[in-house]
Parts: sequence; C-alpha cells; structure tokens
Amino acid sequence: MKLKISGGFLALAMVLSGCAGIPSSSEVFYGEEISSDSSAQFVRVIARPPSLGMDPEEIVRGFLDASADPSDNYGIARQYLDVEFAGNWNPLTGIEIYEPSTIEVTGSAPTLTVGADKLGTISDLGRYQSSDPGAQVSKPFELKQDANGQWRIANLSDGILLSSGDVDRSFRSFPIYFFNTELSALIVDNVLVPVSNSGAATSLVRSLLDGPSAYLTPVATSAFPIGTTLTYGSVPVTNGIAQVDLSNEILGADEATRRALSAQLVWTLSVLPNVSAVQISVSGQPLALSNLGAIQTIQDWQSLSTLPNSDMTNLNVIRNEKIFSVVNGTDNLKYIAPAPLVFAAPNMTDTRIAAVTADRRSLQVTNSSDSKFELVTQGDQISKPTWDRDGNIYFSDAGQGVREILSDGTSRPVLVDVSTLGTKDQVKQVAVASDGVRIAVVLSNGIQDAVAVGAIFKTDSETRVIGLHRIERSITSVRDIVWSSPTSVAVIGSDESNSELLFDVSLLDGKTKLFSAPVGAQQISVDGTGKVFVSAVDGTNQFVFQQSFGSWTQITTGIGGFFSN
Repeated sequence: MKLKISGGFLALAMVLSGCAGIPSSSEVFYGEEISSDSSAQFVRVIARPPSLGMDPEEIVRGFLDASADPSDNYGIARQYLDVEFAGNWNPLTGIEIYEPSTIEVTGSAPTLTVGADKLGTISDLGRYQSSDPGAQVSKPFELKQDANGQWRIANLSDGILLSSGDVDRSFRSFPIYFFNTELSALIVDNVLVPVSNSGAATSLVRSLLDGPSAYLTPVATSAFPIGTTLTYGSVPVTNGIAQVDLSNEILGADEATRRALSAQLVWTLSVLPNVSAVQISVSGQPLALSNLGAIQTIQDWQSLSTLPNSDMTNLNVIRNEKIFSVVNGTDNLKYIAPAPLVFAAPNMTDTRIAAVTADRRSLQVTNSSDSKFELVTQGDQISKPTWDRDGNIYFSDAGQGVREILSDGTSRPVLVDVSTLGTKDQVKQVAVASDGVRIAVVLSNGIQDAVAVGAIFKTDSETRVIGLHRIERSITSVRDIVWSSPTSVAVIGSDESNSELLFDVSLLDGKTKLFSAPVGAQQISVDGTGKVFVSAVDGTNQFVFQQSFGSWTQITTGIGGFFSN
C-alpha cells in the first residue's frame, strides 16, 4: 500500500522538536494553509528550491528541509533531484523521524550519508510507532553534477526523512474508530494527518476506508464493504455538517452493516472541532437507516462510546483489609477482605471487584452488592488486576507471564507475542483499555522497563496479546500504569534522571507530558472524568493525592484508589 500523503492522513507531534541544520542558501519559511475545512488550517512548511552553486551537503540538507512540504507531490523536494531520477523517487512508502540536534552529514561527493538519532516512524497508512532507545537513522545519498555543473541527488531510497520539528509543525493526529469482529463495540485506532488541501475530514474518512492499523487487523474490522470509496473524492464541511457521499458498494450492505459504518463515520468525524453532525449519502441519495434522520450526531451512537463511565467518580481506598468509599470527606466502609489488600479494581460495569492481597500471592473477587471475597487464584507476585468488557480478569505473575481469569472462574495462561521487546516472563503489568481490546503492557529485563501497547486476540481455546509495540522511549522504570483516556496511557515511574514522575503518553502522536509525582508514589488511578489520583507511601504513612493544575492535593489516607458510581 502507498502512503497517501497527497490525500492527507499522516500526523504527529513529537516531544522533541526543532529544525535540522539549515544552510542560508535554502531557508524554510512557514505559512498558514487556507482551506474551507478549518480543522485543516495548520501551520505547514513551505520550502525553498535549490540555489545556484549549492555544494553537495547543502543540497542534501535542502532536500531534507523541502521534504516537509508535500504540496504538488513534493514538487520542491524533487527540484533537488537529478532530472532523470526525480520521477523515480517514491516518497509515499513511509517516514523516518529523527532528532534534529543529532543530525550529521558525512562522506564526500558523490556519496553522502545522513545519520541521526531515530525517534520513530510513520507507516504508509499514517500510523506512528516509537523507536527503541538508541535507534539510528542512516540514509545514503548519491549525487552528480548536471549539465550546468549544479549538484543534484541522483539516487536515494524511497520514503522520507523528517525532523521532529518538521513533523510537529506539519502534521496532526486524530482518533478513528473501527469495530470488533462481532460489530458490537467500537475500537479506537489513531491516524496521522498531514497538512493537505483535501482537509482533515476527507483524510479521516479515507483512513477509515483503508482499514485499521496492522496490530489491530486480527481483532478489528471496518463495516465498509470492500471497494468503498468517496464518490466525489472529498468530504466538505458546511455549517458544521460533514457531507459524506459513498460509492455504490454500500447499496449491497444490510441494515446492521449500514448502521455500523454510520457509527464509525460519526464517531470519527465528530473529533473535528468544526463538525457537529454527519450527513451520509450513496451516489447522491441519502443513506436510509431505520429510526435515524438524514443528519446524524454523536448522540445517536452514544451507546457505543469507548469513553470511561463519567459516573465513576466516587473514590475508594484500601486501608489494610478494609475498603472505604470516600465521598465529600466522609469515610464509608464498603468491604472487609479476609486479609490486608494492596490492589483493587472494579469491572467495567462496577458490579464486581478484583483485589490482591498485600503479600501479592492471592487474587480475590467480590460482588459489589456484598462483602464476601472469593479466592480465585494464587501466584508468586500478582500485579494489579484489570478487566475486559466481557468480565475477564488479566494480571501478570512475576516470572510466570500473564494469566487470565475467565468470567466462569477458569484460569489460563495468556500467550504474549513480545518479539524484540522481551519475553512473556518479563511482563510486569498489564492494563486493558476501555474498548476491551487494546492492552498496555510493561516489560522488564530487570534493568530497564518498557511500555508497549498491543491487542487481545481470543479464541475458545486460547488468549494472546499480539502486535506489541513501544509507545515511548524515555521511561526507564515503571511503578504503575493506567489508561488515562482511550488515546493515552499514564505512568508512575522515572526516567534516566531517576526522578519520581507522572508520564502521560499520547498514543495519537507519541507526545509525552511530564509532571512531578508525590514522594513515594506507588499507584495511579483515573476517575470517569479524567481526574488523576496517586497513592503514595511515606514510611508507615499512606496517602491519596489528587492532581489539580499540575500540583497535588492530599485527599485522604490509604492506597490503591479506584472509582465507583
């Protein structure tokens, strides 16, 4: 598949940004793109063509700068190429992102090599992936002098090299929505959208038609029939209404499929600030759906929301073997376990609680309506439990890998395809996303931790975690992890500075927000409205803090905070 930059669906905002070394003979200027779709009015790079007398290194650096401007099929960048080669270069195969402060151009004409620290990649379908620490970019450039004695690039590999600063200025990221294989629940994916005259709405719909990210392909599906396209090639937005006209392949779809693809479109396009509703048609004729009008809004598909339950705001804390609900500063005893606890987590419907004893050897479960805990399994060092949408519990057991407690009480190991990130025995913690399919995983080799995201693939006989890929590069040690939203993961841990920090990592664009953490921070939790709470241990004292505008306020005593409605 090709990287559809001309159609516009790549984006990214990196933590590290800046410009590569820019020769004075090839400045880069910035302007605002004008578009009828206000969401596409990003600041983008407008590059300058080569100047007379540029030496080979200036040509290479000028080409790198110009590669940030995709207009006219990278027309300015192609001016740095030899005329005979310019038509052969294919920029649409993917992007490598580098740290501009580390870039070096080495060698001498006719062959130069560009090297730099590699931050990540953007695939041909617009999906970003973080690189491992220490990864490097290395790309050779062959140059020649043309008939006028001007140096030009005569050969290089396909694809694009962009600095993090260029990517940050030129691209934007969005969530997009697919379904599980039963078409019963939405799954969140992400796409990276470049500055494009086609507009963000057009780019997002094209991304839906291209299908989910590779790691989600085995567990996610698109309701659009194969071959579906945009009839007129674009999605205009008028007075807040995105008008999506699809090709005739939709006519063969049944009601359930039409409803599913409608939900995908409405949830995806509603993330745009200039879209309040969606009007769907097929070759100019309105798409007929029972009990729905011609113009659909997010409220029509609210039952499919992957957002956390906004009613889950009542804080619950562990104090030894007791669990208290803390409401308006008042403690209410809710549960008494047979032994002191260290972790507790409710299922997604807030009807059951899974808890781990303080020695981390026993996992117990109780119904929310009573306080009778039942032992469901034992282990050597059980992590904080996490639930999927079907009522199954996942946890890691140090050195033993990941295990699952099925809703019927059956226990079985979970196979983990971790490849270069580590082995299944190195899984330290897992956390299931609110869509019940994506899963965050912490792996540890005993020296350094890595945070990755994958997908849960289930059959009647086994469960696997597939498609694990690193989501950040700076975290070295993890104490706790939680999904802070459907598109971000929050981590209590440290980086190379060994400082206690709260990291909030966006899966949309790889950007990480850093905050200081309370001394002794151990566990992190997020309520249904996105407020962050941290429990900390300071000697024999245990406190729960709430984050507010970057600072921390002590709320109550205890550990292992979780939320109920």
